[in-house]
Amino acid sequence: MSFLANFFNKPAQPERYKLVASLNAYSGSVHALAISNDGHILAGGGTEGIKFWDVQSRKELTCSPHECRGTVSCAVWATTRQTAAETLCYGTGLGYIVFVRRSLIDKTFQEICARRLGSGFEITCLSWHSSADGNIRIAVGTRDKMVQVLVLNANLQLQSVFAVQLETTIPKSVAFTDSRDIYVFGLYDGNFMKLNEEGNVIKEINCQSVIGHAAVHQKRGVFVVDNAIDGFTLYRLEGEGESVRTFTTAVPSMSVPKQVVFGEEGKVVIGGSDNGLVYVFDRKTGQIIQTLRHADVGLVQTITGRDLDGRCTIASASPGPGRRKTTIKMWAYDYAAQKVPESPLKNHWSLSSILMILTQLLALLVMSVFLLVNYKDRFFDTAVNHLQYVTSATAADDFSRHVKAAMMFEDYSGIKTEGRTKGHAAGDIRLLQELADKLMELARAGGEIDEDEHQEDYDNEGTKVNYLVAPEQQG
Repeated sequence: MSFLANFFNKPAQPERYKLVASLNAYSGSVHALAISNDGHILAGGGTEGIKFWDVQSRKELTCSPHECRGTVSCAVWATTRQTAAETLCYGTGLGYIVFVRRSLIDKTFQEICARRLGSGFEITCLSWHSSADGNIRIAVGTRDKMVQVLVLNANLQLQSVFAVQLETTIPKSVAFTDSRDIYVFGLYDGNFMKLNEEGNVIKEINCQSVIGHAAVHQKRGVFVVDNAIDGFTLYRLEGEGESVRTFTTAVPSMSVPKQVVFGEEGKVVIGGSDNGLVYVFDRKTGQIIQTLRHADVGLVQTITGRDLDGRCTIASASPGPGRRKTTIKMWAYDYAAQKVPESPLKNHWSLSSILMILTQLLALLVMSVFLLVNYKDRFFDTAVNHLQYVTSATAADDFSRHVKAAMMFEDYSGIKTEGRTKGHAAGDIRLLQELADKLMELARAGGEIDEDEHQEDYDNEGTKVNYLVAPEQQG
């Protein structure tokens, strides 16, 4: 019957994220991915510069020729209230910060601003914030322990807000707070710092691990880091460095930084690996919700995600050996559809649920018919025997009570009988009592009265004994 148990068990939780695109148009390694704020465009950068794809059609978009400024190390999309067009900001290994915007005329992506920062050290991280005057504020971290904030004004010119050099921390990730302060995450020392608008350190704690990458969810008040050991670790923004939980992956074969992001409005944590998988964790429980197969083996270091209108989109990439084509994969999940509550006054029956219920009812019917056809005789015999037992026991018990009542009446009534009449009555009652006791014994033993065996008995001399006649009347 185990097949029935398996059949009626609830099906496993269906996979959330479905593969929606696989792009193979990039040669070399991809180190940065970014999905536009409107969800329409995917930007990817690495050893071959920057490229763009239309998310819906999966087609590569045209980018006007521009000077090669080194390997793209990080990228972020920004928007302003002054223009509906989105602006991509990316950094390179040669210290360039570049701004690209799509032309409203020919729809090509054009470079609108570029500058080499400081001494030309690698730009390790970027973050953006829209200022009150509608300009784009950009926080930049560089390999030489510098953190600075720049503003791209309406004239497409970069203006410096502040620049500060940290003592020992190489910034690996930066993020703006709601009040325009800046969070900074250190690469090797595991430091987490908060800088105010003037660049002063107002908070500093240590996460007790290397930080390969970090992501902040301001609304949830948490941040998550790649600990480069056994997965990703969650912390509170206002905590003192104590971890909330760790999202454990398979034991890495090498210690390399892997990008991590929040998804589904901060309900899940998404991170890469060195075994070809993208992990999706439940933020509250730390359990793995799903693993996405990017490749059979190898590093999956580059991760990005975007929530838009209840749909979470994930993109992943990995370094490609030599000049081989690198695969970029995209998954999507409509998490808002799971939030719609069912009306208490109306059942929403889907075709699949109706078919499932009908299939289960049919299985029950088939099993019932099978049992009835193959075991009906045994069921009927058991029922009849039980009924006979109950009936015979009840009848014998009633008969016995009546006989005992008759004997009590005979003993205690004030009626006096004389001679042969009294002897006949007493003998009849004794015979009835013996017959009642025998019937009770048979009924309680569950046996049946065999009419051929018990219909008539004989005495020791071979004379038939009639129990309905008194001994004095026999012979």
